[in-house]
Amino acid sequence: MLHGGVFEEDSSSQSIPSSEKGLGGAREKKLEQRHRVAFITKSEIEVMDDGYKWRKYGKKPVKNSPNPRNYYKCSSGGCNVKKRIERDRDDHSYVITTYEGSHNHYSPFTVYYNQMPPNAWT
Repeated sequence: MLHGGVFEEDSSSQSIPSSEKGLGGAREKKLEQRHRVAFITKSEIEVMDDGYKWRKYGKKPVKNSPNPRNYYKCSSGGCNVKKRIERDRDDHSYVITTYEGSHNHYSPFTVYYNQMPPNAWT
């Protein structure tokens, strides 16, 4: 069980023969490069605001856990980031959030400031 920790994985692009994937033939398919980050937070609420907008697309039961896993996709057009949220099976006060992929846009809640001269506040 991971408490207060962060798991980060950056898988590199790899080739897998399609015969290994059960498709037959000698062609190879490239796997997409994915960045994965998971963290655990003690929280009563399950879905915390991270600055992005998400669309729920699924829910599945988790083996040996009374809590389901919820699946989300970034709602920004063309962004393929996915998020999974589930409660820790051993301690239900913790929420495990896993992000897969990298956003290709800024957060909709990012505030941009123009540079102001140092004497602008006086």
